[in-house]
Amino acid sequence: MKQTKKKMVWLVAFLAIGSIPVFGKPFAVGPYLGQTPPGPVAQVFAPGLICDTRPYQLEAWASFSADGNTFCFAQGRGVRGVFITENTDQGWTVPKRIKSIPTSMWAPYVTSDANSIFYTIGERHPRIKHYGLFRCDRTSHGWSEPQRLGPPLSSAKKEIKEITCSLAANNNVYLASGRKGGDGGCRIWFAPFVDNKWSRAVNISLNHPGGDPGIAPDESFMVFTAKDLPGGYGHRDLYLTLRLPDGTWSKPRNLGPRINTAYIEHGPRISPDKKYLFFNRSNGWRLHISISDIYWVELKEYLPESYR
Repeated sequence: MKQTKKKMVWLVAFLAIGSIPVFGKPFAVGPYLGQTPPGPVAQVFAPGLICDTRPYQLEAWASFSADGNTFCFAQGRGVRGVFITENTDQGWTVPKRIKSIPTSMWAPYVTSDANSIFYTIGERHPRIKHYGLFRCDRTSHGWSEPQRLGPPLSSAKKEIKEITCSLAANNNVYLASGRKGGDGGCRIWFAPFVDNKWSRAVNISLNHPGGDPGIAPDESFMVFTAKDLPGGYGHRDLYLTLRLPDGTWSKPRNLGPRINTAYIEHGPRISPDKKYLFFNRSNGWRLHISISDIYWVELKEYLPESYR
């Protein structure tokens, strides 16, 4: 009898342990990690959940997959690296660091199908630091090791300016690079994805240096980072440019004081439904892009109706 009771105790304990993942509280529930959507004034994204709003912390470079069920971001506090969380039937998973991506990475971006992450890594030269664009892919065994992407996405080694990028839904790449042909400074380039490859990169003429291009999924508009443009509010601001019917881009327009501040705004990313702009802000503790929180803002008031 005692042995039967002991077996029953172990069986109950086993079932209880097995039920913990099923009945345990999920990390978050609902679209955009269950956050209340912002209005036209930028707000911190998921404070206390994703963003640690205390001084000297880093969360940056937010991006979602096309279906909104994969969220990727960079974190610099505690365990530094690229983190990913995915929406399941039980809710969002606890963010997990992708160990194959070096902690020296910069500007991660998850592709629309959630099967690849693009990011930047600095590579040392004898006198300078060169930046290259890398990618890791989702496999049946986890995430692959870094793969350096050669020309036209990463320029030749003697062209040393920083590279950041975002991808449209069709895998066209928009990147910022100081490579030759951009008439000085960091410029925005467009690399079309044709026949399953990127064979060329074309400079987008905005008549001013710019960086961190955040392209809309349908390529109808783009937000980018720039400084020293008329109407600026701080060290670096976010600007909007629209793709016109003839394929050219409109004159960049500052997104204004509800988004830009006296500090640094950079790293814009457009949500897959085109409703929200995600970006990084220095938060005012120090004018340095390695200290920031992720912000988001509703784009409706900033776009013409035909672009929403």
